Amino acid sequence: MAIDYISIGSRIKRYRMDKKMSQEELAAKVGTVHKHISNIESGSKGVSLKMVIAIANALDVSADDLLTDNLLHSSSPVSTEVQDIMLDCNNDEKEMLTEILKFMKALFTRYGI
Repeated sequence: MAIDYISIGSRIKRYRMDKKMSQEELAAKVGTVHKHISNIESGSKGVSLKMVIAIANALDVSADDLLTDNLLHSSSPVSTEVQDIMLDCNNDEKEMLTEILKFMKALFTRYGI
C-alpha cells in the first residue's frame, strides 16, 4: 500500500492554518525548519512517524486525523466525509455546524431515534 503523502501534507496544512499558525511556528514547536514543514505540506517529502506524532501534538489533533486517508480502519469518531467538510470550514462555520449536530442529536434522543 502506497502512502499518500500529499493527503497527509494537505491535512497538516489545513490544521495548521486553522490554528492560525505559520510554518515557522509549527517548525519551532516540532524542532525542525520551516522548509521541512513546507516540503511535508506539499507532499514532496515523506514524513516520519516521529514527525507525524510531533505535528499531531503541536496541532492538538490525533495522528488518525492526519493519516485518515491512508488508514483502512480509522478509530477517528468522525467519518472522512464529515471531516473533509469540517476542514473546509472557517472557525465560525465549524462552531455553527457543531451546534447544529448537537441539536439534531438531542432531537434524535428525545424522539427515540
